Amino acid sequence: MAGLAAFEAQHGALPGIVQLSARDTFVQQMISSLRRIEYIRNMQARAIDPGRIDPNSSLFDPLKGAALLGQNGDLDEAVWMTFVATHFGKHVEDAWKLASNVMGSFGSGPTWNFAEYARQPAAFDAMLQAHQADLADPKISGRFSNHRQYQSKKPDKIGLVFSTFYDWLIADGDFNTKIRNIHLKVGQQPTVVFPALYRSMAPVYGFGRLGNFDFLTMVGKLQLAPIDADSVHMSGATGPFSGAKLLVQAPGAAAMSRKQIEAVVDRLDDTLHVGKQVLEDSLCNWQKSPNHYVYFSG
Repeated sequence: MAGLAAFEAQHGALPGIVQLSARDTFVQQMISSLRRIEYIRNMQARAIDPGRIDPNSSLFDPLKGAALLGQNGDLDEAVWMTFVATHFGKHVEDAWKLASNVMGSFGSGPTWNFAEYARQPAAFDAMLQAHQADLADPKISGRFSNHRQYQSKKPDKIGLVFSTFYDWLIADGDFNTKIRNIHLKVGQQPTVVFPALYRSMAPVYGFGRLGNFDFLTMVGKLQLAPIDADSVHMSGATGPFSGAKLLVQAPGAAAMSRKQIEAVVDRLDDTLHVGKQVLEDSLCNWQKSPNHYVYFSG
């Protein structure tokens, strides 16, 4: 609250939170986002059961699995598991069911970790084709999370997501080399490395702005690479942009461009210091219910 007041004292009122209920709701959404980040950080400090990386186990959780793999120094596998978590997401009811089914071949075949996929990508595609009917039935396969709800479960589409991400991951040999090469090009500042990685992910099918942003911010939170979002990256955003526009665009005033709105939100973080991902996430959730706090997940 103090940070918002300080920002407004310098830059003028934020129209979307003039009403106290809207201001309070926006702050609560930021706190929720900060707590989600804190959860990831706390998770890394704890012992993690190996079942978290086994898609045939009831314990399967690709985010915790990525943290475990990162703890063990298995960087490429950790990044691969972060990709799996990002692509499928955790559905509010089905949890990680869709991810576990695909990664575990619906319980009938190989576990598609990074090493196994690298060994036989064509077999992964064949597995998807063999389970086309299962994928088409959400009661069997499970569902994507809300962030990924428009993704296709057609075998060829899932296969294309996996193959293009794999090509991106190994383009420099391995992920560690990719980071080193980017350091050589742009330097080591985390907020400079982030947009370089963000741009490099353009060929990954089906990710786009939201997938790239979610994946890279999670890579940063899991400490798999020293990166930090440089901006809220509003280009191509839907929910976050709606929230940002509601926050900064005065009713009846001249329309602001996406870049102008993005610049105001980025400048807001210079005062709040909560991080660009927190603002992106909280704006997306706040605009769904601006005057009444609702916790959104899955």
